[in-house]
Amino acid sequence: MRYAGWGCRAGAVLIDGLLAIPFLIPTIVVLVVGPTEAETCTIEGEPGLCDVPTAGTIGVAFVLAAVGLLVYLAIYCRRVGRTGQSWGMGAAGYRVVDARTGQPIGTGRSVARWFARVVSALPCYLGFLWPLWDEERRTFHDMIVGTRAVRA
Repeated sequence: MRYAGWGCRAGAVLIDGLLAIPFLIPTIVVLVVGPTEAETCTIEGEPGLCDVPTAGTIGVAFVLAAVGLLVYLAIYCRRVGRTGQSWGMGAAGYRVVDARTGQPIGTGRSVARWFARVVSALPCYLGFLWPLWDEERRTFHDMIVGTRAVRA
């Protein structure tokens, strides 16, 4: 197997992150056009009034953000689970496969892999940098879930 390098993996994460933004547009719209209330604030050292979103607006925005991210995560994990590739991985020319069989990992393991990225991020993002010196170019989340990133 030809393992995917760190650069193409980083590029895929960037592309996938940019593709998540449209799922947050409803949240942004609610925060911009939703009801606001005036509160006292300091503007350049002078007291003044600022328009801030109401508690209801913030609540609706939070729910929309959660729903948007869950929808994105469901689409992302289903795609990676079935094909081995997210949109970014496809653009970068690699896919994620089971370390033993070389087959797609399924949606459940794809979800577990996505959440295992937290472990890769915890020690100062060391898990994301690990492929730079790992012989098989694995991240911590690859090791946890038993996957490999291979050239497509």
